[in-house]
Amino acid sequence: MPPSIHLGLSSVRQHRALYAGSFVAVALGVALIAGVVLLTVSIGDQGPEVQDALSLLGVMAGFAGFMAIFVVSSTFSFAVTARRRELGLLRLVGAAPRQVRRQVRVEALVVAVLAAVTGAVLGRLVALALAVLLAAQGVTPERVPLTWDVLPLVISAGCGVGVALLGAWAAARRAAKVPPAQALQEATDTGRRIGVLRGVVGTLCLVGAGLMLVGIRAGDPVLALLLSIFVPELVVVGLVCWGPVLLPLLVRTLTAPVREHPVLGLARANVGNQARRTTSLAAPVLAISAIAGSLILSLSFAADWDQGITRQQLAAPVVVTGTTTAPTAPAGAVVDGRNVVAVATGGELASDWTAEGIDPATAVATRGIRTHAGDLSRLTGRTMAISRSAVFDAGFGLGSQVRVRFPDGARMRLRVVAVVEDAATLHDDLLLPRKLARAHGARPTGTWFVLPAPGTDAAALRSLLTRTSTGTGTGTGEVLTAEQWITRIDRAQRDQNQVGLVAILGPTGLYAGIAIANTLLMGSLQRRREFSVTRLVGATAAQVRRMVLAESAMVATAALLLGALVTVTVAALLRAPMTAGLDDVPLTVPWASLLAIAGACAAVTVVAAVLPVVWLRGHPSPAADHQQ
Repeated sequence: MPPSIHLGLSSVRQHRALYAGSFVAVALGVALIAGVVLLTVSIGDQGPEVQDALSLLGVMAGFAGFMAIFVVSSTFSFAVTARRRELGLLRLVGAAPRQVRRQVRVEALVVAVLAAVTGAVLGRLVALALAVLLAAQGVTPERVPLTWDVLPLVISAGCGVGVALLGAWAAARRAAKVPPAQALQEATDTGRRIGVLRGVVGTLCLVGAGLMLVGIRAGDPVLALLLSIFVPELVVVGLVCWGPVLLPLLVRTLTAPVREHPVLGLARANVGNQARRTTSLAAPVLAISAIAGSLILSLSFAADWDQGITRQQLAAPVVVTGTTTAPTAPAGAVVDGRNVVAVATGGELASDWTAEGIDPATAVATRGIRTHAGDLSRLTGRTMAISRSAVFDAGFGLGSQVRVRFPDGARMRLRVVAVVEDAATLHDDLLLPRKLARAHGARPTGTWFVLPAPGTDAAALRSLLTRTSTGTGTGTGEVLTAEQWITRIDRAQRDQNQVGLVAILGPTGLYAGIAIANTLLMGSLQRRREFSVTRLVGATAAQVRRMVLAESAMVATAALLLGALVTVTVAALLRAPMTAGLDDVPLTVPWASLLAIAGACAAVTVVAAVLPVVWLRGHPSPAADHQQ
């Protein structure tokens, strides 16, 4: 066995406490990704009744993958940086840079393989827990039985090893550049300088995110929602790349009033001097607060947009719900009922849709459907219309000839004659002629929009419909004003968003919390000698604990502040195009959810910072600690 490999294996055993943090990060990251992928494969085998859950799992996979890559690479980098003095000692006794790089990579490979295997085994348990969660939240009708396919587990394990080696690759390059004189230095300060590559990547991420936010066109809420997921990730990567420069500066600015305090001043100096350790701690806090906060606020603004566009377009003052039988309306009134049918489109982007059959003139009069391109009045015969946001996903648009298949087996080509503006509450993405939809199995959804005859009072119409619906004891419909119906639909949409957030952010948030605690524990274990020296010069155990708590609080506050800034900036820049052209759009800020994220990050940071230094109570003699 080559000496560097043997030395690498010995080093893992010697530094098992430090590498335990990297092991946990990789194992849990692989388990999270494997669980989501395994559940996605299992749902794909279940048929169309649970296909709606696939889009949710796709978002979950994106979040889980980003957090796993982010945390694993950061953790491995921190583990190598924490041994800077030891690597300098190797250089001092004659080790070449190439040998140092090889040793670090061997250590990373050993830890990553063991952790990836463990994570793959745990992945099935994660998939089972996610299946139970989705069933409990109503995303799937029942708990999805898991497949025994091992390929998702193998792929997830391979990704975990690859990410770990990638993170260790950058750390190994820095380790190989450690000067031999570093072995003679007591401190492990790595400075606040960043490499050229890191600076370029960080700048490109920040500039790219800014261009996407500023360049989004008005009236495209779906694109805005997609950017609310992708852009914060770019911003977080950019901020972390510049973290060794930005975070110490921000902490020093925020804590300037306490710089003369004996304990807080020392904590402030430690945070400023240990730039890479500060960045490693702040990274998961910044990531989960910025990404989750942006998603929560953007979903709330999307619900505001939907409510605003529904209120502005809906012309019918009365809505009857809960009955598949058309309400009996007085002469001259217009009754427009929603009726839908499943449609499968062919071609390269074949997919299943829910299409709605409409009469164009009636739908425009009652629901105010607006045409973006084409001519909706031509929706007759074998034609169709599509909403503006669905064009990208569908792969077809105005003028396209689309092959479709109905549930009764009928197949035909439909020509797209119009692209309509989005209004998800008022109509589906695909619109068919009502006669064509009914001929192939369209059924009423139980929602009827009623427009009174000219000169008829809306209140009188509602009163008449109420008597007609309940007076004979045979009706089951509920007669609502347009405002009552909009409020009810809005509440249901926000409840559904909350379910999605729990499913998406729950597992990822738990992983982020463990990553925060993991980083703090690794840092505290590496600083054991530093704590002992601090006590040796006269500090009490309580003062050391307060110092560590203050350091963690300062870093967490700075990270949460940056996360809040990212959240507000992304949400504000996305809200403008989402609400363009609308007169009355409410502003709803889910303070409870946002504060819960901030509180959870702060609580995990405080607890994980204090626990590792509790051992000081059992060491009354600083000299004894110093001798260890």
